[in-house]
Amino acid sequence: MNELNEILEQVDKVKISIVMQVNLQDYNNSRVDSLGKFHRAVESFRSQIYKNCELIIVSDGCLKTQQLYNRSYKQDKNIKFVYYDRHDSELKMYDTRPGDPEEYKYYRGFARRLGVTAASGDLITYMDSDDILAPEFTMTLMLVYNQDQDHDWWMNTTWYDNERADWPDSETLYASSNFQPVQLDYAPGMWKQSVLKPGMIVMSPWLLMHKPGLSVQWRDTYGNVSEDVDFNKRLRDKYKNGVTYARPIYARCHFSNLWDI
Repeated sequence: MNELNEILEQVDKVKISIVMQVNLQDYNNSRVDSLGKFHRAVESFRSQIYKNCELIIVSDGCLKTQQLYNRSYKQDKNIKFVYYDRHDSELKMYDTRPGDPEEYKYYRGFARRLGVTAASGDLITYMDSDDILAPEFTMTLMLVYNQDQDHDWWMNTTWYDNERADWPDSETLYASSNFQPVQLDYAPGMWKQSVLKPGMIVMSPWLLMHKPGLSVQWRDTYGNVSEDVDFNKRLRDKYKNGVTYARPIYARCHFSNLWDI
Protein backbone atom coordinates (compact mmCIF):
# COMPACT_ATOMS: atom_id res chain seq x y z
CA MET A 1 0.00 0.00 0.00
CA ASN A 2 2.86 2.41 0.75
CA GLU A 3 4.34 1.70 -2.68
CA LEU A 4 0.98 2.43 -4.30
CA ASN A 5 0.66 5.71 -2.40
CA GLU A 6 4.13 6.72 -3.58
CA ILE A 7 3.14 6.02 -7.19
CA LEU A 8 -0.09 8.03 -6.83
CA GLU A 9 1.84 11.02 -5.50
CA GLN A 10 3.87 11.17 -8.72
CA VAL A 11 1.16 10.79 -11.38
CA ASP A 12 -1.51 12.95 -12.94
CA LYS A 13 -4.66 11.64 -11.27
CA VAL A 14 -6.96 12.19 -14.23
CA LYS A 15 -10.70 11.55 -14.13
CA ILE A 16 -11.96 8.50 -16.03
CA SER A 17 -15.45 8.54 -17.59
CA ILE A 18 -17.08 5.19 -18.39
CA VAL A 19 -20.03 5.23 -20.80
CA MET A 20 -22.47 2.32 -20.50
CA GLN A 21 -25.23 2.06 -23.10
CA VAL A 22 -28.18 0.08 -21.69
CA ASN A 23 -31.33 -1.52 -23.04
CA LEU A 24 -32.65 -4.23 -20.74
CA GLN A 25 -35.20 -5.64 -23.18
CA ASP A 26 -34.59 -8.94 -24.92
CA TYR A 27 -33.26 -9.02 -28.47
CA ASN A 28 -31.80 -11.66 -30.78
CA ASN A 29 -29.14 -13.66 -28.86
CA SER A 30 -29.40 -11.34 -25.86
CA ARG A 31 -28.22 -12.28 -22.36
CA VAL A 32 -30.50 -13.68 -19.69
CA ASP A 33 -31.18 -11.90 -16.37
CA SER A 34 -30.47 -8.48 -17.83
CA LEU A 35 -31.54 -6.70 -14.63
CA GLY A 36 -29.24 -8.73 -12.39
CA LYS A 37 -26.32 -8.29 -14.75
CA PHE A 38 -26.98 -4.55 -14.98
CA HIS A 39 -26.76 -4.19 -11.18
CA ARG A 40 -23.63 -6.35 -11.14
CA ALA A 41 -21.99 -4.15 -13.79
CA VAL A 42 -22.78 -0.96 -11.86
CA GLU A 43 -21.49 -2.49 -8.61
CA SER A 44 -18.21 -3.39 -10.35
CA PHE A 45 -17.88 0.33 -11.11
CA ARG A 46 -18.63 1.25 -7.50
CA SER A 47 -15.92 -1.20 -6.36
CA GLN A 48 -13.12 0.58 -8.22
CA ILE A 49 -9.94 1.14 -6.22
CA TYR A 50 -9.28 4.41 -8.04
CA LYS A 51 -12.22 6.66 -7.24
CA ASN A 52 -11.65 9.61 -9.55
CA CYS A 53 -14.09 8.21 -12.07
CA GLU A 54 -17.69 8.43 -13.17
CA LEU A 55 -20.19 6.11 -14.81
CA ILE A 56 -22.60 7.50 -17.41
CA ILE A 57 -25.60 5.19 -17.83
CA VAL A 58 -27.29 5.88 -21.16
CA SER A 59 -30.77 4.37 -21.34
CA ASP A 60 -31.25 3.48 -25.00
CA GLY A 61 -35.01 3.97 -25.01
CA CYS A 62 -35.45 1.69 -21.99
CA LEU A 63 -37.76 2.96 -19.23
CA LYS A 64 -36.82 0.01 -17.03
CA THR A 65 -33.23 1.29 -16.93
CA GLN A 66 -34.48 4.70 -15.84
CA GLN A 67 -36.56 3.16 -13.05
CA LEU A 68 -33.62 1.13 -11.75
CA TYR A 69 -31.34 4.16 -11.82
CA ASN A 70 -33.85 6.30 -9.91
CA ARG A 71 -34.40 3.54 -7.34
CA SER A 72 -30.79 2.49 -6.74
CA TYR A 73 -28.19 4.93 -8.07
CA LYS A 74 -29.61 8.43 -8.35
CA GLN A 75 -27.98 9.54 -5.09
CA ASP A 76 -24.49 8.44 -6.18
CA LYS A 77 -22.69 11.58 -7.34
CA ASN A 78 -20.33 9.51 -9.50
CA ILE A 79 -23.14 7.91 -11.54
CA LYS A 80 -24.91 10.00 -14.17
CA PHE A 81 -27.96 9.13 -16.24
CA VAL A 82 -28.98 10.03 -19.79
CA TYR A 83 -32.23 8.93 -21.45
CA TYR A 84 -32.36 8.57 -25.23
CA ASP A 85 -35.91 8.43 -26.62
CA ARG A 86 -35.92 5.80 -29.37
CA HIS A 87 -39.07 7.11 -31.09
CA ASP A 88 -37.19 7.34 -34.40
CA SER A 89 -36.82 3.58 -34.90
CA GLU A 90 -38.76 0.42 -34.11
CA LEU A 91 -35.77 -1.80 -34.86
CA LYS A 92 -34.03 -3.53 -31.97
CA MET A 93 -30.31 -4.22 -31.77
CA TYR A 94 -29.29 -6.74 -34.47
CA ASP A 95 -32.69 -6.57 -36.22
CA THR A 96 -32.86 -6.80 -40.00
CA ARG A 97 -35.37 -5.09 -42.27
CA PRO A 98 -37.85 -7.30 -44.13
CA GLY A 99 -36.33 -8.58 -47.34
CA ASP A 100 -32.73 -7.64 -46.44
CA PRO A 101 -29.93 -10.25 -46.15
CA GLU A 102 -29.53 -11.82 -42.71
CA GLU A 103 -26.06 -10.33 -42.26
CA TYR A 104 -27.48 -6.82 -42.69
CA LYS A 105 -28.26 -5.77 -39.15
CA TYR A 106 -29.15 -2.63 -37.25
CA TYR A 107 -26.53 -1.50 -34.72
CA ARG A 108 -27.39 1.16 -32.17
CA GLY A 109 -24.47 3.49 -31.54
CA PHE A 110 -25.92 6.97 -31.19
CA ALA A 111 -26.65 6.52 -27.47
CA ARG A 112 -22.92 6.33 -26.79
CA ARG A 113 -22.53 9.73 -28.46
CA LEU A 114 -24.90 11.17 -25.86
CA GLY A 115 -22.91 9.48 -23.12
CA VAL A 116 -19.66 10.97 -24.39
CA THR A 117 -21.33 14.40 -24.47
CA ALA A 118 -22.34 14.02 -20.82
CA ALA A 119 -18.87 12.88 -19.71
CA SER A 120 -16.77 15.26 -17.60
CA GLY A 121 -13.64 13.11 -17.44
CA ASP A 122 -10.18 13.69 -18.89
CA LEU A 123 -10.40 10.26 -20.54
CA ILE A 124 -13.36 8.26 -21.87
CA THR A 125 -13.88 4.52 -22.05
CA TYR A 126 -16.82 2.13 -22.23
CA MET A 127 -18.39 -0.97 -20.73
CA ASP A 128 -21.31 -3.26 -21.58
CA SER A 129 -24.15 -3.63 -19.11
CA ASP A 130 -23.70 -7.41 -18.78
CA ASP A 131 -19.92 -7.39 -18.13
CA ILE A 132 -17.70 -6.86 -15.08
CA LEU A 133 -14.84 -4.43 -14.46
CA ALA A 134 -11.86 -5.59 -12.44
CA PRO A 135 -11.43 -3.47 -9.27
CA GLU A 136 -8.20 -2.07 -10.74
CA PHE A 137 -9.82 -1.10 -14.07
CA THR A 138 -9.76 2.69 -13.67
CA MET A 139 -6.48 2.59 -11.75
CA THR A 140 -4.86 0.78 -14.67
CA LEU A 141 -6.23 3.25 -17.22
CA MET A 142 -4.93 6.18 -15.20
CA LEU A 143 -1.45 4.62 -14.99
CA VAL A 144 -1.43 3.69 -18.70
CA TYR A 145 -2.25 7.31 -19.53
CA ASN A 146 0.58 8.55 -17.32
CA GLN A 147 3.11 6.44 -19.21
CA ASP A 148 2.63 8.71 -22.22
CA GLN A 149 0.04 11.46 -22.08
CA ASP A 150 0.44 12.65 -25.67
CA HIS A 151 -1.68 9.97 -27.34
CA ASP A 152 -5.26 10.48 -28.55
CA TRP A 153 -6.32 6.89 -27.86
CA TRP A 154 -5.19 3.72 -26.06
CA MET A 155 -6.30 0.18 -26.95
CA ASN A 156 -6.10 -2.84 -24.66
CA THR A 157 -5.05 -6.11 -26.31
CA THR A 158 -6.13 -8.61 -23.65
CA TRP A 159 -9.22 -9.38 -21.56
CA TYR A 160 -10.92 -12.28 -19.77
CA ASP A 161 -13.33 -14.63 -21.54
CA ASN A 162 -15.14 -17.50 -19.86
CA GLU A 163 -13.31 -20.83 -19.76
CA ARG A 164 -15.64 -22.07 -22.52
CA ALA A 165 -13.76 -19.85 -24.95
CA ASP A 166 -11.85 -22.07 -27.32
CA TRP A 167 -10.36 -19.68 -29.84
CA PRO A 168 -7.99 -21.37 -32.32
CA ASP A 169 -4.62 -19.86 -33.09
CA SER A 170 -5.19 -17.31 -35.84
CA GLU A 171 -3.67 -14.26 -37.44
CA THR A 172 -5.41 -12.17 -34.76
CA LEU A 173 -5.51 -14.23 -31.54
CA TYR A 174 -3.33 -16.67 -29.69
CA ALA A 175 -5.05 -20.01 -29.09
CA SER A 176 -7.11 -20.23 -25.89
CA SER A 177 -5.30 -23.48 -25.09
CA ASN A 178 -2.18 -21.41 -24.36
CA PHE A 179 -3.83 -20.06 -21.20
CA GLN A 180 -4.97 -21.93 -18.11
CA PRO A 181 -8.38 -21.09 -16.58
CA VAL A 182 -8.12 -18.97 -13.44
CA GLN A 183 -10.50 -17.81 -10.74
CA LEU A 184 -11.15 -14.08 -10.45
CA ASP A 185 -12.02 -12.48 -7.12
CA TYR A 186 -14.63 -10.29 -8.78
CA ALA A 187 -16.38 -12.66 -11.23
CA PRO A 188 -18.03 -16.09 -10.81
CA GLY A 189 -16.74 -19.15 -12.63
CA MET A 190 -13.40 -19.75 -14.33
CA TRP A 191 -11.78 -17.46 -16.87
CA LYS A 192 -9.14 -17.50 -19.60
CA GLN A 193 -7.19 -14.59 -20.99
CA SER A 194 -7.84 -13.78 -24.62
CA VAL A 195 -4.68 -12.23 -26.04
CA LEU A 196 -4.19 -10.49 -29.37
CA LYS A 197 -1.06 -11.02 -31.41
CA PRO A 198 1.35 -8.08 -31.91
CA GLY A 199 -0.08 -5.35 -34.10
CA MET A 200 -3.65 -6.70 -33.90
CA ILE A 201 -6.66 -4.76 -32.62
CA VAL A 202 -10.19 -5.85 -31.72
CA MET A 203 -12.62 -2.96 -32.05
CA SER A 204 -14.71 -3.53 -28.92
CA PRO A 205 -15.49 -0.26 -27.12
CA TRP A 206 -14.56 -1.70 -23.71
CA LEU A 207 -10.97 -2.11 -24.94
CA LEU A 208 -10.76 1.52 -26.07
CA MET A 209 -9.86 4.65 -24.11
CA HIS A 210 -9.67 8.05 -25.79
CA LYS A 211 -9.45 11.73 -25.02
CA PRO A 212 -12.64 13.81 -25.08
CA GLY A 213 -13.25 16.48 -27.68
CA LEU A 214 -12.28 14.40 -30.70
CA SER A 215 -14.32 15.18 -33.81
CA VAL A 216 -15.20 11.54 -34.58
CA GLN A 217 -18.56 10.63 -33.02
CA TRP A 218 -20.61 7.51 -32.49
CA ARG A 219 -23.50 6.81 -34.86
CA ASP A 220 -26.02 4.08 -35.68
CA THR A 221 -25.09 1.76 -38.53
CA TYR A 222 -27.04 -0.65 -40.71
CA GLY A 223 -25.49 -3.36 -42.84
CA ASN A 224 -22.53 -5.62 -42.10
CA VAL A 225 -20.39 -3.10 -40.16
CA SER A 226 -21.25 -2.77 -36.48
CA GLU A 227 -21.39 0.55 -34.67
CA ASP A 228 -18.24 -0.14 -32.65
CA VAL A 229 -16.16 -1.17 -35.68
CA ASP A 230 -17.44 1.90 -37.53
CA PHE A 231 -16.50 4.28 -34.69
CA ASN A 232 -13.17 2.66 -33.95
CA LYS A 233 -12.05 2.63 -37.57
CA ARG A 234 -13.02 6.25 -38.19
CA LEU A 235 -11.31 7.30 -34.96
CA ARG A 236 -8.03 5.58 -35.80
CA ASP A 237 -8.14 6.73 -39.43
CA LYS A 238 -8.39 10.36 -38.35
CA TYR A 239 -6.19 10.22 -35.25
CA LYS A 240 -3.04 8.20 -35.87
CA ASN A 241 -1.49 8.99 -32.51
CA GLY A 242 -2.54 5.96 -30.49
CA VAL A 243 -0.94 3.07 -28.64
CA THR A 244 -1.76 -0.47 -27.48
CA TYR A 245 -1.13 -2.02 -24.08
CA ALA A 246 -1.92 -5.38 -22.45
CA ARG A 247 -3.70 -5.53 -19.06
CA PRO A 248 -6.49 -8.09 -18.38
CA ILE A 249 -8.90 -5.85 -16.45
CA TYR A 250 -12.26 -6.66 -18.05
CA ALA A 251 -14.42 -9.82 -17.92
CA ARG A 252 -16.65 -10.40 -20.94
CA CYS A 253 -19.60 -12.25 -19.45
CA HIS A 254 -21.75 -12.89 -22.52
CA PHE A 255 -20.85 -14.33 -25.90
CA SER A 256 -23.73 -15.51 -28.10
CA ASN A 257 -24.29 -19.29 -28.06
CA LEU A 258 -21.12 -19.95 -26.03
CA TRP A 259 -21.53 -18.56 -22.52
CA ASP A 260 -23.78 -16.28 -20.47
CA ILE A 261 -22.41 -15.81 -16.97
